[in-house]
Amino acid sequence: MQAASEAARDRSVAASAPAAEPALALIFVPHPSVWQPDGTPGGLSLLERQLRQLRKLAVDVAALLVPEGDPHPLVTAGAPRIVRVPQSAAVLTAALAAAVDELPDACLALAADLLVDARVLGALATRGVTTFASVGNDRPQAVAWVYADDVRRHGADLIARAERLPLGAIDPYAPELRGTAEPYVVAASSAAERRAAWHVLLDHVQKRSLDLPGQYFDGPFENFLVRRLAPTSITPNQVTLATLVIAAGVAWLFWHGWLRLGVLIALLVGILDGVDGKLARLKLATSKLGELEHVGDFFYENSWYMALASYFARATAQSAFWFAGVGLVLLDLSDSLLYLVVQRRTGTMLDELTPFDRRFRAVAGRRNVYVWFFVVGFWSGHAAPAFLAAVAWAGVTVLVHAARVASVLATVTRRRATPSDTPSTPDRAPRLPADSNGR
Repeated sequence: MQAASEAARDRSVAASAPAAEPALALIFVPHPSVWQPDGTPGGLSLLERQLRQLRKLAVDVAALLVPEGDPHPLVTAGAPRIVRVPQSAAVLTAALAAAVDELPDACLALAADLLVDARVLGALATRGVTTFASVGNDRPQAVAWVYADDVRRHGADLIARAERLPLGAIDPYAPELRGTAEPYVVAASSAAERRAAWHVLLDHVQKRSLDLPGQYFDGPFENFLVRRLAPTSITPNQVTLATLVIAAGVAWLFWHGWLRLGVLIALLVGILDGVDGKLARLKLATSKLGELEHVGDFFYENSWYMALASYFARATAQSAFWFAGVGLVLLDLSDSLLYLVVQRRTGTMLDELTPFDRRFRAVAGRRNVYVWFFVVGFWSGHAAPAFLAAVAWAGVTVLVHAARVASVLATVTRRRATPSDTPSTPDRAPRLPADSNGR
């Protein structure tokens, strides 16, 4: 542990030029349970999760450090080389010291009994000296960027000599979540630690920018299903395909006037639409199909609106409902284009520009909100007025967003027209564009 009074202590930790990109990693496998998926949070073994994270970061795993006598780890994410260390090497630094002749000149090093945020690994790989991630400055974790010369010099005492990277010093903004999520390093060995780790993982796959139905209705059901699907072989793509099939069934029910049953199943679609994304982020299983999911969302959402318009036009003999349906589709498309304009011009999502935008996001017109218009109206006997109210709210949403976009563009134009002595640089990576339903 490093205390402030030790700042003047001689620290002969070797410095080298920072690596442009993380290249190699060593993982210490302290016991066989870390590569066994049973009971582990997130549906992957701890070792499998780390291997997938490193692969996504384009880091090659140079070797697994495995105590002598322990079985060969079984993993699906490649087959790294095994380096045996003594059974007495019970912690990462001792394992590194025992295998020092096998170490690359510089590499990431981590213990496989931890859940580690990928942002922590990325931040460590930019360090120019041996550095351990730490909770605050006084709780170093078994996750580090290490130089082989430092391991030779300090051995198992390396952690006391190395620099610290406090987790709080890492930018908490997570583009894939469209909000902030504090970076984490979490022990996951005991039953209590694994229960806590489940909460951390679920929190870190939950998008931050949500409408009210997403915050208070969908979330608990999504987490319930994700926890039960994660340990199975069911993939996010299978959930996506099932969602599209069920959504098509909703359009059929709306077309034929089965409004109450249809809207209940529409609530299920909203939940499943969140489950596939969470499951993909949880199991590090994103795919091309998942990236195109918003295209399917666009078609089935608009099929609902046009099916309802058709039913109401036939049931009331008023063709105006056709115009209302087309209007809802066009308004929803216009709103998506407004989001795109802001994202292209500012690199930031419209919902994240100001506190007002974040608050309006919770109630703005989109599929989840329209469905709750329908729930109330269809089950209270006011189906047609509920549909028209959704169309009207879509119009209000577009007007509000159009005014905000005009203001944003005017501000951007003024700033570009104003000379500046120092170039401005964004403090974060560009945000991702919104999905078609804003989830």
